[in-house]
Amino acid sequence: MRQKALLSFVLVLLWLVPAMAQTREITGKVTDDAATELPGVSIVIKGTQRGTVTDANGVYKLAIPDQGPVTITFSFVGYQSQEVSPTGQSTLDVSMKSEDNALSEVVVVGYGTQRKKDLTGAISSIGSKEVAGRQTIQVSEALQGSIAGVSVTRSSGAPGASSNILIRGITTIGTNNPLVIVDGVPVSSIDNVNPGDVENITVLKDAASAAIYGSRGAAGVILVTTKRAKSGQGSLEYTYEYGVQRATAMPEYVGVQDYMRYFNEQTTNDGASTGPFAQPFIDSYLENNRANPDEFPNTDWQKALITRKNAPRQRHDLVFTMGTDKIKTKASLGYSKSGAFYDNRSFDRYLFRVNNDLQVSKKIAVNLDVFYKRTANKGNANELPNNDFNPIYESRVMPPIYDDVYSDGRVAFGKDGRNPLAKVRDGGFTRSLENQIGGRVSFSYKPVDGLTVTALVAPVFDLDKNKYFSKQIRYTNPDGTPSTVVNQARTILTEGRTEGLSMNGQLLANYVKELNGGHTIDILAGFEENYRSLENLTASRSGFALTDFPYLNSGSTELRDNSGYANESGLHSFFGRLQYNYKSKYFIQGNLRSDLSSRFAAAYRRAVYPSISAGWTISEESFLKDNSWLSFLKVRGSWGAAGNERLLNKDNNPAYYPYLATVDFTTALFYQNGSVIPLTGGGQQVYAVENISWETSQTLDFGLDAAFLNDRLTVAADYYKKKTTDILLPLDIPLYLGYDKPNQNAGTLNVHGWELEASWRDKINKLGYSVAANLSDAKSTVGDLRGTEFRGDQIIRNGSEYNEWFGYLSNGLFQTQDEITGAPVLNVTTKPGDVRYVDVNKDGKITTDDKVLLGGALPRYLYGGNLRLDYEGFDFGISFQGVGKKLSRLNSDITQPFAEAFGNMPSEMVGKFWSLNNDAAQNLRATYPRLSRTSNAANYALSDYWLLNGGYFRVKNLTLGYTLPQTLLKRAGVQGLRLYVSANDVLSFSKFPKYVDPESSTSYAYPIVTTLMAGATIRF
Repeated sequence: MRQKALLSFVLVLLWLVPAMAQTREITGKVTDDAATELPGVSIVIKGTQRGTVTDANGVYKLAIPDQGPVTITFSFVGYQSQEVSPTGQSTLDVSMKSEDNALSEVVVVGYGTQRKKDLTGAISSIGSKEVAGRQTIQVSEALQGSIAGVSVTRSSGAPGASSNILIRGITTIGTNNPLVIVDGVPVSSIDNVNPGDVENITVLKDAASAAIYGSRGAAGVILVTTKRAKSGQGSLEYTYEYGVQRATAMPEYVGVQDYMRYFNEQTTNDGASTGPFAQPFIDSYLENNRANPDEFPNTDWQKALITRKNAPRQRHDLVFTMGTDKIKTKASLGYSKSGAFYDNRSFDRYLFRVNNDLQVSKKIAVNLDVFYKRTANKGNANELPNNDFNPIYESRVMPPIYDDVYSDGRVAFGKDGRNPLAKVRDGGFTRSLENQIGGRVSFSYKPVDGLTVTALVAPVFDLDKNKYFSKQIRYTNPDGTPSTVVNQARTILTEGRTEGLSMNGQLLANYVKELNGGHTIDILAGFEENYRSLENLTASRSGFALTDFPYLNSGSTELRDNSGYANESGLHSFFGRLQYNYKSKYFIQGNLRSDLSSRFAAAYRRAVYPSISAGWTISEESFLKDNSWLSFLKVRGSWGAAGNERLLNKDNNPAYYPYLATVDFTTALFYQNGSVIPLTGGGQQVYAVENISWETSQTLDFGLDAAFLNDRLTVAADYYKKKTTDILLPLDIPLYLGYDKPNQNAGTLNVHGWELEASWRDKINKLGYSVAANLSDAKSTVGDLRGTEFRGDQIIRNGSEYNEWFGYLSNGLFQTQDEITGAPVLNVTTKPGDVRYVDVNKDGKITTDDKVLLGGALPRYLYGGNLRLDYEGFDFGISFQGVGKKLSRLNSDITQPFAEAFGNMPSEMVGKFWSLNNDAAQNLRATYPRLSRTSNAANYALSDYWLLNGGYFRVKNLTLGYTLPQTLLKRAGVQGLRLYVSANDVLSFSKFPKYVDPESSTSYAYPIVTTLMAGATIRF
């Protein structure tokens, strides 16, 4: 046995000796064009799977064959690949050039990729640097101001709050959210992806590029590609970031004595002989408060509830990367936590993702991806999810004359048992937990040269639960005795469970062939199946004997309820794409998709969406090819159709069976045998229209792409017209039918707009810099709707802009009774100091017939841009964003005093409202009408008096970072260490009062925040 082992060893040794003699070692260093060492550069012997990567100092060692010609390929992200053939030398240093040609980049398109210079549709993209450089927790915020034609708006800076995204304005009356695709699979929200995992984001803006997604592409498509490992990579990276958030703007309110004076004034303005607060009582109030604060309270409710000026935010990201020729794995784990300005409110999120690429053979490749998301949204009492209890609102509406806590620390009554501070401390909690786990398995097979067949399956499971525990609070009297005052009748617990399943399956065949003579064809054919289901169960009990035990079995069995619902839908699709180009000079592309949707009746559920686009690269023509200043010039045009199947029901929720007569169950009270008994009944409430079908959007687009001065300057411009037809609207039906309005295909909407993007990238010695900017505009005009839809103070009717303001024209304030006498007025109680309206129809009175279109509420002239600098380890970035024009309404929390007939008085109004206590000159300068509750409906009716240009400019992000030199980190085995400080939403300019953020369009909303951060990233 030993002899056999010895013989085997000798044979192996004899085989190794000549094998070793046939190779030699080559060493060297890889740097960039600024002589900076590049770690992690992939170095491969061409035609083999043998290779290595550079170390932390850019140094490598590689064994190469000693016989015959050898070619070594050097590749690194962001740099041009190089092929070098060593000729006998043992040392080979390589200097890599930055990949500055943005037009040569490969961008993701529907079910594939294309070179940016070959695009014929309106497509824009941003990379990982732009996304991660914004230092945001939500990906949606990173899009704000980054891409022309993409509008991102926020109404709140609350923990976990997302943003609303529109692509090229409004497409339909209903759902306008774009379709979001992550690694080829549709997802519910772009914010389910960790910003650090994003490789690039591509936006398909015109129908020619979005038509490949058919019935889901009318509002545009956002394609997110996550990072994947590359061959030769190996690293472990950790990022920690801590930040604090501060409100960009907060309204202020008058003190207790001024509040009582102004309250008296509005009371007498409304006809009372005197106000409720006597003047001696007001004059001595502060002195009495110092002596007896429980009887004479002076509460700053904003200070009492908003206990923190700085809300904490932190982020942890751990990323593992390993790549060989056969297996490439990139795994990331991200955790973020955001606090609030008040207690018991927070948002926690865990994001886990593993992307695996397996090269089974030369012809077969497998992708296996898994992701998991868990969010915990916590709030007070019944704060979430419907904002029934809003601490921000309560802190602003409660006046100082009501007490929050007694001097001994016990909670006070507040106003008749309404004490928001008590509710925050002892009123219970809300907790919403969302769990999403999903995966993606794809198999790619290349049977012959140029043909790739791909099969993909991607399931996603949602397992969510929520718990709302609203507790009864029993107060005590100021003397400590028990009180009968409570905040609510009983303690209530509501729990819900929701299970969802989404399944996406795809089968794709892609054939690419370069023919003799410079002809290239690219053919794609595919099938896709989408299925989703959802089931919900909700249960509640009240009457809890133990208010500290929030479980259903502790509640009263006589005070219990439950409910539930379920729905499902499916989409069955075939699609194809044909691309042709001749010598990268002339391009033509056609797309076709056929969809079958379960949301429509069998005879009406098929729709076909075609598109065609073409491009001409003029710079490839002989008369421009040798031009030194023009690097690239292409004109393109496209036409296409896309659809919308995302319908809404009468409650503005998704409608899955609009063509069917569905039964809605309700509970009503019946009087039986001397008792009132709740009984459940069911019936059809909405009239069913069987022949409803898709909404269709057609877009005509003309574009230009250009590059100058060796691609340092790039420009892209587009002009487009979009028309949506067969919009589903709830049209009137005869009342005697007894049904609610059904959806019918009736409306049309027209959008026209333009976009401009420009960037400059260059390097001055060791200073690299880039500047980018974009500007766009879109105007949505309503066509025939077969009627008018009123949306509060906004309107949708033929000829109007979408959601256009609809109200009165104003002419200042009435100054004297003589001006009122004989003048047309809106209210018979009109007095001096009230708003004067214009009698548009000249009938001698102000009625709703005098209302006119006042202008669109959507933002116009969107712009954004950034500046990036890099110098010897230092990096600096600044991003800005803004709106050139937007007709905005001033929020009621700064313009209307005494909300709910008792609320606060905004400081913004002091010295600016019309008053009998002013002289005539002061009243002529008055901005606000007289203090009055009875005239509120008239004075604060929508008119141009309360509208202003809501355009603004905002510095979105400032970041300064420093990457330590490799020489300092080498001995510790560290590949890289970067330290940075950053700030988001640091500065803005607008015509709004200083107490209002220009993005906060909702009264009493959680404020928009400025975030100051510091962090570090270390890579091993």
